[in-house]
Amino acid sequence: MGFAKFLEKQVIKHLPSVARAVQRSMSDDKKIDLVMNEMRNDPEMVDSLFPYREKYAVNSKMPEKSMPKEEVLKQIREMHAEESKPWKNGKISGSFYHGDQDHYDFLNEAFGYYSQVNSIQRDVCPSLTKYEGEIIAMALDIFNGDAVNKRNPQEKACGSLTTGGTDSIFQSVYVHREWGVEKGITQPEIVLPVTAHPAFFKAAHYLNMKTVTAKLDENWQADVADMESKINSNTVMLVGSAGNYGRGIIDPIEKLSDLAVKHNIGLHVDGCLGGWILAWAEPLGIECPVFDFRLPGVTAISADTHKYGYALKGTSTVLFSNEKLRRYQYHCEVDWPGGVYVSTGFNGSKSGGLFAATWAAMMHYGKEGYMKRAKGIFDVNEKLKNVVRSIPELKLFGDSLFMTAIGSDDFNIYHVNDYLKTKGWRMNGQQHPNGFHFCVTGPQITNSTIVDDFEKDLKAGVEYTKQQKGDPKSAAMYGGAGKEIDPSMYVPMLTAYTDVTQSTYPF
Repeated sequence: MGFAKFLEKQVIKHLPSVARAVQRSMSDDKKIDLVMNEMRNDPEMVDSLFPYREKYAVNSKMPEKSMPKEEVLKQIREMHAEESKPWKNGKISGSFYHGDQDHYDFLNEAFGYYSQVNSIQRDVCPSLTKYEGEIIAMALDIFNGDAVNKRNPQEKACGSLTTGGTDSIFQSVYVHREWGVEKGITQPEIVLPVTAHPAFFKAAHYLNMKTVTAKLDENWQADVADMESKINSNTVMLVGSAGNYGRGIIDPIEKLSDLAVKHNIGLHVDGCLGGWILAWAEPLGIECPVFDFRLPGVTAISADTHKYGYALKGTSTVLFSNEKLRRYQYHCEVDWPGGVYVSTGFNGSKSGGLFAATWAAMMHYGKEGYMKRAKGIFDVNEKLKNVVRSIPELKLFGDSLFMTAIGSDDFNIYHVNDYLKTKGWRMNGQQHPNGFHFCVTGPQITNSTIVDDFEKDLKAGVEYTKQQKGDPKSAAMYGGAGKEIDPSMYVPMLTAYTDVTQSTYPF
């Protein structure tokens, strides 16, 4: 049970018994305790988070005796088999970007050869330099890193392999902060649209930076004029998405690039979600705005190899327009008693297996393979959008190439989401305004009935919604429970839920 389900099923059911005024007056610790008690007392909640507690022993302490390898693997295989069922029918949005077990087996074999290798120790395994260097070179190729050198022969685009999108964004935010410090900025600010990924806000929080949010225009893109109005002497970077998580929309990166050049500040293009698939639109002859290093104001790009790059989870790339920027993220210790130490960023040890598996994915597909899969995803997504266009009560948010983002001006769209859940669909809910999206990935291009199934269930969901009088269940996660739950409860709810996901039963 995810947090959204927890809210709609459990908290909404029980918290109204605690008046909003009382909720508001509680300390955060009391609020967390309240939510934890509700979770403990709900059998369905417990079953969803700890479904294996009766089938296997709960290890709240280190076992006294060793367990045979085959028994360990038996438990892992059984849990894996159970949890692999839902995504294989193609009804889950995003999450499983490739969707072919043979491909995962191939990557796992590559990973296995280097799983025990520490990426810092290049003298022991110099092959990791080959893997990382070529991964970055291939990423720079598809994002037109050579354009930097053509503009300025003194500069060369570069990058690093990171552990995921948040890591890539953290590195870039830190780099731009340090660049700002060098220019004399002591209170650095980031100007970004409200649709920017939460990792930017997280990084700014950790790095003691200020975020200044800008509104969207009528096309659900970053409002460039509003962003420029928020630039001041403390601004170190702008942010634009290609495309954003909520609706898959590409911000007006070319105009943001012009702003960055005009004000001599950085521009980070967040392609964590869309970068590795949108890069193939232009070669396929599909219209797509330029968002890469061909634009002179772009100083950094984040793009997750573990999404549409089809690598294993735990890898991403952060690319910079010059080597000086990348060097800001390095950390060196030369007087440490343990010896001389250097790392490329926040992380120290990283498994060499991720380097090998990412390289393997990119070598296996090449441009031809990536383009073929991208075309399949673009085609399926266009068919899904056409289904939405055929239903008068629904509307599309934007016109993403890889995502179908749905809303309605006629009724509460969360009712449709509720209905789709009963048919096995897992959409990603959105808010401000209400909506949900379906991110097209590999499992959809191998399911020949997915478009017909989507059309049938979506139309039935609209008819279901027309008959509903009360509040939709799935509104809970997106502010729809405001009548009964004070907004001050949401962070304690998230905190309690996160605590439980790191606990053993009973919690």
